Amino acid sequence: MFDKNSQENIELMVDLHNDVNDDALLLIAKHYLSESEVEKTQIKGVSQKEITLVLSKGENEKIKNIQFPQKVKDSIEVSNFFYACLSEARAKAPADYPKTRLEKLIEKTLNLDTYITQVKDKKEISSNIIEITFESGIESLPNLENDAFMYFIIHKDINHKYPQGFSMKDFRELNAAGNSPYSAAYYTIRSFRENEIDVWFVLHDHPGPLAIWAEEAKVNSEVAIWGPRTTFTPPSNTNSYLFIADETAQPAALASIENLRNDEKYICLFETQNESTRFEYEDLGNDIEWIYRDEQQAGEGTKLQERVNELSIDSENLYVFGAGEAKQISSIRKTLKRNLNLTVDQMSFTGYWRKT
Repeated sequence: MFDKNSQENIELMVDLHNDVNDDALLLIAKHYLSESEVEKTQIKGVSQKEITLVLSKGENEKIKNIQFPQKVKDSIEVSNFFYACLSEARAKAPADYPKTRLEKLIEKTLNLDTYITQVKDKKEISSNIIEITFESGIESLPNLENDAFMYFIIHKDINHKYPQGFSMKDFRELNAAGNSPYSAAYYTIRSFRENEIDVWFVLHDHPGPLAIWAEEAKVNSEVAIWGPRTTFTPPSNTNSYLFIADETAQPAALASIENLRNDEKYICLFETQNESTRFEYEDLGNDIEWIYRDEQQAGEGTKLQERVNELSIDSENLYVFGAGEAKQISSIRKTLKRNLNLTVDQMSFTGYWRKT
């Protein structure tokens, strides 16, 4: 059996592929399994021996298993095998077979750069959010606006100076070798100026390496950042928006809101711990609906899901952006997709972190 952490990661992966990357599953069925007549494919389950798929054509269904070359140990090995199947399916597919959403996402990561920048300033946004301004080394960083997010790579030594040419490749190789002194996580750029960016770091009761680094960081502390990317891609006919975010994703939501046209409508559901951890944002006025976890811990709050369950809004030309704790966001995505009958192109849901 998989350990608890891997099992939860696999369940999230299965939900995401079934909900959002079903076109990649179909490509695998048609050109990895050579099931050319299939119309829909879903993952039924994953064991340490195989991935079980349900292949559908009209009213007819059949089960197909893709066996691993050898027994897999964890979610990383499952994910790597899945991408290998996708790559082989693509190689066998006709040249004019459309690229899947997942393949387009992968393409975006191929030419991303790594930047070494340093702390310029720190300030408190709320009782559990620190804003850090970074400067230098990012002159060529593209401004993607909206939810531009980057992979922040920090060293356990707050005074560490990165070697010239340090890259994402170096980080991955050190991690693969074990005992790496680096930790990393995705963060969204809150504000972008020439050769400067502002980033919000959330402080939890049980902080991870990045939050600890943010608390300890001082002027001139260095960090490596890789990116940027964005998931905020509303269709051109969108005229209304729904933003759902916990503290980690609120910078992404705010940055996206600030790039909307003045005539575009939006609703914000922002989760935070309590009244002391919320922040004021004059431009939004009453457009933020704050949802407090109160005694519940981050990643375990139920009130945001309850509010989502009761939402009744017009979904025509609506775009939904949601981000936060991975399991919560997965549940919210499934709820809204079902209740509002949303298409995949009408939504972007991202797990920014996962409670373990």
